[in-house]
Amino acid sequence: MAVAEMEMTRELGYAAEEARSADTFFANDRDDRVMFTKYFDHKPFQFRHALNRHPAFQLPALLKAAERLSKDPRTAGKSHFESGSPGRNAWFGARPEGQTLVDAIASIESGKNWVILKRIHEDPQYREILMQIVPQLSEVAGVDITKVYYDPTMTIFITSPGRITPYHMDGETNFLAQIHGSKMVYIYDGENKNVLSNEQLEKYWTGNLPKIDYPQNLQQGHWQYTLEPGNGVFNPAIFPHWLQNGDEVSVSVSMNFKRRHNVSIGAHRFNHFARKFGVLPEAPGRNRRVDRAKELFFGRAYEFAKKRLK
Repeated sequence: MAVAEMEMTRELGYAAEEARSADTFFANDRDDRVMFTKYFDHKPFQFRHALNRHPAFQLPALLKAAERLSKDPRTAGKSHFESGSPGRNAWFGARPEGQTLVDAIASIESGKNWVILKRIHEDPQYREILMQIVPQLSEVAGVDITKVYYDPTMTIFITSPGRITPYHMDGETNFLAQIHGSKMVYIYDGENKNVLSNEQLEKYWTGNLPKIDYPQNLQQGHWQYTLEPGNGVFNPAIFPHWLQNGDEVSVSVSMNFKRRHNVSIGAHRFNHFARKFGVLPEAPGRNRRVDRAKELFFGRAYEFAKKRLK
């Protein structure tokens, strides 16, 4: 459906939005809880949701949100958009000249555009929704997310038909919920050393690995998921992935969380700097006590210094 056509859909009043705000966004029966308990923060899995029915995630509302984000000095420039037909092993491009964020969304059906409304939760309307989402995810996951993770963020991806999102990985644990259209998601096992070596992870966690190479011998990844409105996929941190959009405009909501303390990350950071002094450090995962010491005495200091320098 074109943006112009979607803008002609019925506007929901304030009372209706208030009623919807109290909705349960995630399926939470026994099977869902078992799935979350078994795989959350460790392996990819699909989940069910109702975010696709929320008016704030429809294209007319997202156009208005993009206008607000562009005008607000606190959020202007944070979002990203680009155009073109990248391959799976491409890297992210620059913003096209002469085009605005709103222009990129308005032409999303006819162009080859990829729009990222970053940290959209800094807009008050979406902040409220995110604050409703977090306790619901905690309930179905069986863990208080606010105690284990910090900096919950919400990002909206709006993608033209057929477009590929190149192979990459993220440092945050991620819930990707499909709102409109469909896409294929191909996820790779970040714990497999043929996918990511210890040296690559050390560079990534110290900001020295901007791009990872697509594995030509494993084009479809270790997991493949078809995303359609009402379902989504959980992607653990540093599990590389690429995405292929379907024949329609795609809208997806991403909810990301960072671990407060991560023993593996701290150990990788310690090992990165140890190598600079000629030390061949033991890989994380072989000795939990050693990993814990590296994270406790170096990893946390590194994290504190990084925050102070921002």
